[in-house]
Amino acid sequence: MPIKLSLTQFITFKSKVSTSARINYLRTQVKGNDYSPAIDYWRPLRSKIKQFARGEITENQLQSFASSVPENKRKNYVKDTRNFLYFVQNYSPSFFEVNKASWNFGDRLVISATPELGVKNANGEKYLIKNFYTVKKPDDKLIKRNILHSLTLMQFANQDTIKQGATPAILNLRNGKLITATPSDLIDPIELEIDAQQIIDIWDKI
Repeated sequence: MPIKLSLTQFITFKSKVSTSARINYLRTQVKGNDYSPAIDYWRPLRSKIKQFARGEITENQLQSFASSVPENKRKNYVKDTRNFLYFVQNYSPSFFEVNKASWNFGDRLVISATPELGVKNANGEKYLIKNFYTVKKPDDKLIKRNILHSLTLMQFANQDTIKQGATPAILNLRNGKLITATPSDLIDPIELEIDAQQIIDIWDKI
């Protein structure tokens, strides 16, 4: 069976500032922790944002939802919702459906690369957006340099939509900023393969 990571897990892995932090993340948060909707901290907010993108709920309803969740989530949900709506106000987007996608490294590793939202801004520019919901931790640093690996992965995995003029992007909900890359910014595919091999090597040792 191949190792399976979500795009959020890969982004988080790349944001870790040291090899020991990456080992600890894979050991404690990924390996042996099978996904379950019941324990997915961000799943309710992801679902509501998708409802908003489909026009099923309003901004006010989205904000009201974030304020009504249990106390252990409320502060983070309110903050991420505020930052998402900050992005909406700045980009005035219309939304379109996206296709499922993944990136494979041989038969050992599969990383989901499905965007969360398809967005067209007021200038007609299209983006394939992955929302990144996390609470900042001392052992990670989310900057464009380490996000380029995930954008490159999305570029390879979503070729059909990319060929139609869409740009892969990550919306950092820590600050509401959209991170994109031009084709010349993207990393050498060999670097992505080295990332994949590092994940495999760590996985096999833990």
